[in-house]
Amino acid sequence: MKKTLKTIFLVVMMLLILTTSWTLFAQTEEINVYDKLKPFFESLYYIENEFYEKDKINYNDIVDASVRGLIGGLEDPFSYYLTAEDVAESNIEQEGKYGGIGTEVTYNAHLQVIEVVAPMFGTPAYKAGIKAGDLIITIDASPVEDMTYMEAVNNLRGIPGTIVNLEVVREPVGILEFSIERAEIKTAMVQYGLVEYEGIKAGYVRINNFFKNASTELRKALSDLYDQEIQALVVDLRNNPGGYLTQAILIASLFVDSGEVIVTTKSADNFINTYRSLGNEFEDLPMMVLINGGSASSSEIVAGALKDYSLATLVGEKSFGKAAVQTLFPLSNDGELWLTTAHYFTPNGNDIHIVGIEPDILVEAEPFEQTAEEDDHTSDSTRFVIEVNPEKDNQLKTVLDLFVEEFSMGEWGTFN
Repeated sequence: MKKTLKTIFLVVMMLLILTTSWTLFAQTEEINVYDKLKPFFESLYYIENEFYEKDKINYNDIVDASVRGLIGGLEDPFSYYLTAEDVAESNIEQEGKYGGIGTEVTYNAHLQVIEVVAPMFGTPAYKAGIKAGDLIITIDASPVEDMTYMEAVNNLRGIPGTIVNLEVVREPVGILEFSIERAEIKTAMVQYGLVEYEGIKAGYVRINNFFKNASTELRKALSDLYDQEIQALVVDLRNNPGGYLTQAILIASLFVDSGEVIVTTKSADNFINTYRSLGNEFEDLPMMVLINGGSASSSEIVAGALKDYSLATLVGEKSFGKAAVQTLFPLSNDGELWLTTAHYFTPNGNDIHIVGIEPDILVEAEPFEQTAEEDDHTSDSTRFVIEVNPEKDNQLKTVLDLFVEEFSMGEWGTFN
């Protein structure tokens, strides 16, 4: 009886998901949706009745795989599905804070343990002496090998003020025990610093993503830098994959004059939305923006607007080229469907999808090799104010050299 109810529930759920997705299409095309979906339900019937290990069927996994397959059939690399577990993890990333010990970890499949990639600066793990390469073998006396990766990660997290006990293997020392009090871990969406270079005071801001509070953090960073009387500004969008459209608009508004178009979106049915600046809050300064192949989506909205209005010179390498806008559709299993519903265009009407944005000045990144003494294997993701060292970053050094050259001429211009 219980199995029958599960089957009925699965069929109803899949009908809702699949038929809803076809509804709009079916209104414009003469197509029998149910005939098209018939092989799916035939397969479901055979799985339920003929599969050798049918007692081990996990219906949640079937639903997850089915929805992923549905999205995969669109052949759109930018539409995707998140399970309920994925949603919970995504929410933590987007909030930028959680209760835990402060480590970046990965799963060591060979040893079936959690491996520390890096402790985060200033966190409980950092203060307790956890090091990169440590292997966490038990969490509160429970073997990690008996947990899934996400179960282990969630067991490391918890309410700030609570204690978590760890057994860690460290080569060549052996087994170490740690008792660590959890705290609120805040990761920086924006990091910044002041760099004095050949007589010029330049502000440097690195925007890591466009999730919740990114614009608030950037406003605070800019206020601090302007208070230090900077003469020029570097905005680093390298390897920033994007985030919320609203955050891109709020961040671009800090530089673009009130009322000016920041971005325009157009849906499949040609419905157009125009988003305008809420007002420039900071005095215009000579500005350069660093971009590369990892700069995508919201990063390209900001870079495109600054470029089109000649507010900044873009330096680095061509951006990724993602002008697809995804809309969130919550599902009844607490999962989320992120579906491409529109494309965006820069203020000048440029469609940069796939082609990307070319920098005004092309500078290819050169790898910087630091010695073992220089690399302490600590993550700076929790640092809001950072040290800026152009000697370790040839693209940033080029930007600063350009500032020096232009200031020495006594007049600032843009490089186009």
